[in-house]
Amino acid sequence: MKRLRTLSAAALGVVALTAAGCSSSGSSSSASSSTPAAGSSSTAAAGTFSFGTAKKATGTPYVFGMINDETGAVTFPEARQGAIAAVDYVNNYLNGINGHPIQIDSCVGDGTPATAARCANQLVADHPLAILGAADVGGPASIPIYAHANLAYLGGIPFTPVPETAPNSIQFWSVSVGDNAAAAVYAAKQLGVKSVAIVYFSNAQGESILPQITPTFKAAGVTTVKDIPLSPTSPDPSPQAALVEGSGAQLAYVDIPNGCGNVLKSLKSVGYSGKLMGIDPCSAPPVIAAAAGGAEGMYIASPFQLQSGSSTQAQLFQAAMNKWAAPGTLIDSISTAGFATVMNVQQVLSTISGTPTTSTILAAFKSGTHSNFLSHPYTCNGQALKGAPAICNDYYLMDEIQNGKETQPDPTDWVTSKGYFPGIGG
Repeated sequence: MKRLRTLSAAALGVVALTAAGCSSSGSSSSASSSTPAAGSSSTAAAGTFSFGTAKKATGTPYVFGMINDETGAVTFPEARQGAIAAVDYVNNYLNGINGHPIQIDSCVGDGTPATAARCANQLVADHPLAILGAADVGGPASIPIYAHANLAYLGGIPFTPVPETAPNSIQFWSVSVGDNAAAAVYAAKQLGVKSVAIVYFSNAQGESILPQITPTFKAAGVTTVKDIPLSPTSPDPSPQAALVEGSGAQLAYVDIPNGCGNVLKSLKSVGYSGKLMGIDPCSAPPVIAAAAGGAEGMYIASPFQLQSGSSTQAQLFQAAMNKWAAPGTLIDSISTAGFATVMNVQQVLSTISGTPTTSTILAAFKSGTHSNFLSHPYTCNGQALKGAPAICNDYYLMDEIQNGKETQPDPTDWVTSKGYFPGIGG
């Protein structure tokens, strides 16, 4: 377990950004070499995008806690790197939060409840303004600690039902439940499949999706669903690929956040010729390359507009990641969620007069409809996703891998699982 602190450039001056996983700063130019972040399919924005007129925040920092899983069997270092890039951008160009630079007090998790609880207790002891969600598979152990300390938990990647249902939680999208459910509806209604094999990790996060995604497939018209578990530490998914092929499933749904490329490659090796669906991390260019052609034609439900697109927000994201994130950081839903979380928090908290409190923070998010960085607008009224009152948005875009690249055929055709998803615990 490591403690990491992301400090604002405005508050502390120019501080070097050290390698990911050790220590970090939201400021530096040392990590922003001319090498673009790995995974980006467009680098033009990095060289030509203008951040606009600098407006540095110089007040007392607002400190936010964060747990991010960067050790253990399943790691997501890109979530914190996305947050770091956004922190530097808002502190240098958007005046932070009403003149107060954002500072992130981070603790590295390993996905286990024990480490998540220890990290949460350490963060709470530092009395942060709130907690920024990242990639914390141990959320069921950490979020109750934040609730006991009366701290809001904002954004990130809600891997388990706890952050989707906790009263102190605000979630801008549902990555692991809502996207799976929307993909299930699309598979049945748009692709017309009747039989599905789901390959998933045999851990708490992986198993938590089954009670939601299987009934959604069936409610939408799929008649047969075969569950195929894969250990997160397994070096060879060939046996699972063979089970998919032997099942005769018309669609293989690959719900594997790490090592997805190996699964796709194995499916191709065993001769599987059915349709493919995957989760957003399966779409990262290094993963597609590792699949050796096995990702071609794969569908993915993404909560985000394509990061390599030409929109102003996509260009901003690419340029900021290139400038401030550690070299080699993946451009995927995880890094986008880290970046977008900071952008959304900065936007809403800037509407609060005086020093934000947990009460005013939650009230601000629950008031009205808000724009959502690179995503569908959100409304925190508890109605977006059945049984998940903390989820504020349940709309996704269907991407497809074509000629070895992720494409987004229609950036306006948002898909939802409403009417088919049984609800958390439903």
